[in-house]
Amino acid sequence: MPYDFHQSKEYREKQSKLTKESWKKGFFNFHCKKEKRICRRNGCDNYFEVIPSNKKIYCGSSCSAKVSNAKRGPMTRNVKLKIAHSLKGRKNPHGGNRGGAKGMDLVPRVEKICANPNCQKTFIVERWMHRKFCSNKCAMAVIGGKPTSPKASKGKGGVRVDVAKGIYFYSRWEANFARLLNFCDIRWEYQPKTFDLITQKYTPDFYLPDCKTYIEVKNFLWKYSEIRDKKFREIYPEIKLLLLLKESYLILEKQYGKTIENWEFKNTPFVKN
Repeated sequence: MPYDFHQSKEYREKQSKLTKESWKKGFFNFHCKKEKRICRRNGCDNYFEVIPSNKKIYCGSSCSAKVSNAKRGPMTRNVKLKIAHSLKGRKNPHGGNRGGAKGMDLVPRVEKICANPNCQKTFIVERWMHRKFCSNKCAMAVIGGKPTSPKASKGKGGVRVDVAKGIYFYSRWEANFARLLNFCDIRWEYQPKTFDLITQKYTPDFYLPDCKTYIEVKNFLWKYSEIRDKKFREIYPEIKLLLLLKESYLILEKQYGKTIENWEFKNTPFVKN
């Protein structure tokens, strides 16, 4: 739950400055910084860890409730009846059952088999989780080998019939670059080939057959992408690959965005076809 000071201009500018400095230095764990505190409840000497901006003063909900309930005093009968009525018929989130209901699983967790064919380890998760892999390492071993990772694709994905029928673009930027190529009458192919980089696979976004050049459209080149790009150039030095990054894309958008029909801007509503 955000606090009021999180929305203040001074706090946001300070955090923005710290974040930019950390990214420039190559530090990516600055969000995980934590500090130790001691519980404020009298009689409890437990230590707990929180991020510096968190205003938490008690080690857990139990200590917090003991202090807060002592100030409020005992609950009235009407309050107890309201709580009982609101919980009536609701499943126990910790397993078991209420009111002797039959057929409910008494165990709050279930066993699953890792979807990585080279692992297939049995692990335990909560019933409501859709987790398929026992660890991030196993997840990336499978997902990282796909042409486009579902975890990495956060753009407005979908088919743009005005660009090409049957081609699924993973972002507005990709679709707009294809519109630009069509506008300039340049032949192109979308993700025609996947390259093996030994530890991972890489599928560039576009290929221009007339100039034998691959083009990758990227909003931000973070460390994983930099390593992948370096591997590609080391293994395939004879293949020409160009990166279209944010600065260059925005220049093209400023020049052609209002000229090319159906160009998708940042706030353009996207309707999947």
